[in-house]
Amino acid sequence: MDALLNLGAVNLPIPAWQMALYIGLTSLSIIWRKTRCCLLTTYVFVFYWGYYRFSRDLLTVASTDTTAQSAYIGFGLVLITFTLISLFYEER
Repeated sequence: MDALLNLGAVNLPIPAWQMALYIGLTSLSIIWRKTRCCLLTTYVFVFYWGYYRFSRDLLTVASTDTTAQSAYIGFGLVLITFTLISLFYEER
């Protein structure tokens, strides 16, 4: 019982509801044998969590120049687009 009470003292940098959503979506993708959807879900969540966790550092480095932030978001969207295209054009 003491171990369960110690779980409340953990300070996670990622909100627990987002982690639960990620685990649920990944589990459903694995159950339905949709490997690409599982990988896409993992990529999107890691991309968002990286931005969520390090946005202050990114904005500090970029200061008033929004090029770095725009490049981060732009390259992320390009990678997501390429992943979605590969999901729809599967060769067997």
